[in-house]
Amino acid sequence: MFRQTVMIGFAESFLTWLAATIIPAFAGLLVITWAGKKVPTKYIVAFAFGIMFWFFVDTISGSAVLHVNSGFGGGIAQVAVVSLFIIGYLLFFWVDRKRDILSPQSAIGKYGLTIPLMVAIAVGIHGLGEGTAFGYTAYATLSTSLLDAFGGVSAGVAYVLHKGLEPMMIGACYSVYSNWRARPLSQWVKDVCVLSLAFAIPSLTGTPLGYFVLGPPNGYLARFDTTYFFALGTGTSIYAIFRLAGPLFIPSGVTTARETIKVAVAWILGIIVIYIAALFHS
Repeated sequence: MFRQTVMIGFAESFLTWLAATIIPAFAGLLVITWAGKKVPTKYIVAFAFGIMFWFFVDTISGSAVLHVNSGFGGGIAQVAVVSLFIIGYLLFFWVDRKRDILSPQSAIGKYGLTIPLMVAIAVGIHGLGEGTAFGYTAYATLSTSLLDAFGGVSAGVAYVLHKGLEPMMIGACYSVYSNWRARPLSQWVKDVCVLSLAFAIPSLTGTPLGYFVLGPPNGYLARFDTTYFFALGTGTSIYAIFRLAGPLFIPSGVTTARETIKVAVAWILGIIVIYIAALFHS
């Protein structure tokens, strides 16, 4: 039986994916947490919440909108997708149930790096789908160039920008919930490294899965659909939504009309920057 020759080696693919994922993530976290020291936290959170809106739509689209277009006839695949969405959603709320999810003001400075770390994992889980798709494409492509295989320079730029912007949701939670003002510079950099890794690990895990398991045509999971990973990631991202939304409504003295406008502008800026990143996909 004819077997396609692998045109792009795994080591080259994995190292490229590693660099394109973790370097922008580290840079994005560094920028947003540094900005959190200069800009009122509420505006940082609003900006990140704008990114979250687009992120959620993007992730649920990757899950085929939980197969809603199938109506009641989606079969076992639809049941599995919806079940993973619910599991992802409930799992993080259950694990974090004792850390004041619904009382964000009580959680500020109380749990160290725990909450930002959980947000990093919750946001990063969708990367299982991205990493798997990347690994599969790297295995199956007839091209000798990763850039060509994934749509050229524009697609590469889009991915790098997304990986720089998405962790800003994590960084905003770090600015809110961790006692970062009391941390020395070296600890801040270490925290950013830890959060970057937590965000990137699911993507890096998906790459060998896509390359070695889904790639071979007679592989055990050759017909596996990445929508399952995106459904799980959509569910886990709801935890991040709650963690980001809460601080927006913490009282901070007298709220003026000007502050309301500033928060609204910060939110729309978050939407616009990730929208611009998405334009490179087209």
